[in-house]
Amino acid sequence: MSNSHRYSVREVLQRLQRGASLLLCILTTLAAPVVLAETRLAVREASLSLDEGVYELDARLDLNLPVDARKAIDSGLTLRLDYEVRISRVRHYLPDDGVAELVQSYELVYHALSQRYLLRHLNSGVQQDFGSLDGALERLQLVRGLPVIDAALLENGSTYEISIRGVLDMGTAPAVFGWLRFWADDWNAASDWYSWTLPR
Repeated sequence: MSNSHRYSVREVLQRLQRGASLLLCILTTLAAPVVLAETRLAVREASLSLDEGVYELDARLDLNLPVDARKAIDSGLTLRLDYEVRISRVRHYLPDDGVAELVQSYELVYHALSQRYLLRHLNSGVQQDFGSLDGALERLQLVRGLPVIDAALLENGSTYEISIRGVLDMGTAPAVFGWLRFWADDWNAASDWYSWTLPR
């Protein structure tokens, strides 16, 4: 009887070690795109300007969606973006005094029949349509002349802290596309707060 197919314990362990190393390499390769495919969201700039007694907000958001999230929008997933704004009076010896909080909400959805991307401002009901997803996302990332607070509500001689952040939710889909919700949590994101002071 031939012993050519028998392996020593050492050879078996070496083969197992090589197999485990190969499996680890494969798993690392498969996991790498998941790490890279995160949504990135950041407020890059924001300011308030006074116009006819009302402070208006201008802001710029950086939004980077992974390829799979973009495909999900084309398949029926609704993107919702909230701009959250807080105004607080700065006090030296007491906690800051909250003056106002405001949320401006937008929804972006692909309309398959017209092959257009529909962007709706939920607070006002105003809707715009775009021929490309990039065009719609570019508009979504800009806030211009948004009324925030009446200047008469802010006391002269006080300093106020203004804070803004973006919160992205991609968890909304029609029932027929419910399977998309399984992946949606990976694409949700919230930016850090972007804050600055406003003297009166």
